[in-house]
Amino acid sequence: MSVRPSQIQRLNVRDLQMGMSVVELDRPWLESPFTVHGFKIKTQRELSQLQALCRYVYVVNKKPRPIDPVGKQLVRHKYRNTLTFEHALPQAKSAHRQAKSIIKGFFKNMRAGRSFDATVAKKAVQQCVAAVIANQEAMIWLGLLKEVDEYTAEHSLNVAVYAITLGRAEGLSPADLEILGLCGMLHDIGKAKVPLDVLNKEGALSDTEFALLKKHTSHGHDMLMSKHDIPEIAAEVAHSHHERLNGRGYPRQLHGDKISYFSRIVAIADAYDAITSKRIYSPAKTALEGLRILLGAQGSHFDANLVNKFIATMGIYPAGSVAELSTGEAALVMPTPQANNNKPRVLVIRDSDKQPCAKRQLDLSQNPKDDNGEVITIRHLLSNGSFGIDLAHYHDKITE
Repeated sequence: MSVRPSQIQRLNVRDLQMGMSVVELDRPWLESPFTVHGFKIKTQRELSQLQALCRYVYVVNKKPRPIDPVGKQLVRHKYRNTLTFEHALPQAKSAHRQAKSIIKGFFKNMRAGRSFDATVAKKAVQQCVAAVIANQEAMIWLGLLKEVDEYTAEHSLNVAVYAITLGRAEGLSPADLEILGLCGMLHDIGKAKVPLDVLNKEGALSDTEFALLKKHTSHGHDMLMSKHDIPEIAAEVAHSHHERLNGRGYPRQLHGDKISYFSRIVAIADAYDAITSKRIYSPAKTALEGLRILLGAQGSHFDANLVNKFIATMGIYPAGSVAELSTGEAALVMPTPQANNNKPRVLVIRDSDKQPCAKRQLDLSQNPKDDNGEVITIRHLLSNGSFGIDLAHYHDKITE
């Protein structure tokens, strides 16, 4: 490892961190278990060995290069959908199906003590980014059907899609979106080392169980740092997606700008999908409730600018929501271009008595009127399953 003497710093082993480059020990290398004389700390085992063996070491002290776009001049991109929802759906379905299968394979391999193929992960993310750039509504729509017993894989994919969507709104380049999507896809990979009886427990976790669950952030960091073909920022996001701006997150209680840009994006995507998903121990909240919770936590938990950008991107009536209209009818909110997403297209499927009726579409941006000449609006959102409305029944019929 070639460095200038001015770049070398003596450091107490208590202050060592993952990613630091160690160039000298406080004893001969032959008295250590390390076969390489000079290396970057990439695993928790290496860090623990150094702290057990030495009192101090010498590390390279140089200004770290930025590992996500905060530290560099961004060339902002302006995106517009290049395909309609209907034309984008086949491409989105292919990307979504492949990515979900790959993520399920990752967790299965990691639980069996095997690694995963980073090239396959990057290819899957690349396809997801292309689909989101073409039409973000199509990819978001595909994430609305969620199975409780496949939560971990579906959640990882949804977080990747939401993160890419927010990054698209931020104007990140396609290359940066691919890195961000990889961060989202792998953010919970450390859960592969959390006992299944803790992950799948019905009811509240004990303090001991919650401590085990929280370790998924450190597990994920160590697992990803050990892979040379995964960007460092993916390990950082795995470590930091539960950190909060007020310092009350975990595992390191980081404050404000100590939390990387990509970690702040993934934190929002992670929270929103968790809130709006049915879990073994809790029902799903509506999309609007999810957005309200994010809004209430902006500035304290989440980056306010990013929260507002996310809400503007998703709209207050996200596709797939079940809505009660001002007429008393129930309708399904359909995928709608972002410019009109606060007055979306809806598919009326229940009459004012909440009984099945002949389906008809309304475009609320055109201010349609009821029989009394009043403009029809959305009164409020309902939970999936209300009045017998099951999103799964309409999911594949939406373009018919």
